[in-house]
Amino acid sequence: MISTFATVVLSLIATSAVSALVVPRATAPQGWDTAALESYATYHCRYMAMQCQNQHNTPFFSDCCHPLAAGESASALPAECQLPTGSSCSSGELVSTDGTDDGCDDGPSSTPTPSASASYTSSTTVNFTPTPATSSSSGPVNVAPPPTTTPISTHTSSASNVASTTAPSTGSSDGSLNYGGFATFFYQNGVAGACGTVHSDSDFICAMDQTRYGNSGNTSPLCGQQVRITNTDNGNSVVVTIADDCPTCANENSIDLSVAAFEALDSLSVGDIPIKWSFT
Repeated sequence: MISTFATVVLSLIATSAVSALVVPRATAPQGWDTAALESYATYHCRYMAMQCQNQHNTPFFSDCCHPLAAGESASALPAECQLPTGSSCSSGELVSTDGTDDGCDDGPSSTPTPSASASYTSSTTVNFTPTPATSSSSGPVNVAPPPTTTPISTHTSSASNVASTTAPSTGSSDGSLNYGGFATFFYQNGVAGACGTVHSDSDFICAMDQTRYGNSGNTSPLCGQQVRITNTDNGNSVVVTIADDCPTCANENSIDLSVAAFEALDSLSVGDIPIKWSFT
């Protein structure tokens, strides 16, 4: 999720209908905070070079595949997060140190091996360095006051590792009912969402697509509003409160849910589900 920095993690992913693989966009998404974050071209180059698109929901992704803060050097990251030997990013392009241009999208010759010491428990996301000291336990069930120093949330939803069989549509609306979107889920990890509140995985909250939410660095007028979401496959419904923005949702009618909210609609093993929804 996005917090103080407006950290955008792979915003508005593009889905390939041919290969059924979720691939990162090559251009900076709307809302990318150029003052707080590294150049998107540099981030995208490093992301592709380390084949992060194949590492979703792993400790390696949490440790190595999130954008850096402006002025932060990738050399400060763990050894497994460094670019393949003999390569570097220059002006957003992956080049070899011997002068041969490898092309950013080629990636390394082999998939990086995640660190054996990395821990992966209840969350798929880990704040990138540097971050304030925070508790490793989940946040409280009810809304807690924002911490004195708000941790930077790095949003990774279940949409990141779900192979969709169709390219996402832009969605449609019929009066107050919105169709064509998908529900995914994300772990709270004890960090504040874009609305500035901390929640636990058992809270019934959601993150709206960034196109609807607006500037992820600000509190949206949508914060605190409630949404009724229905799984169009089985008819199950749930009412949730908007607490965050979702830069990785498939389209503007897609919504990212807390674990408890998603489980009210279907099993987590489903990954993503077609939905219709309306404001209550």
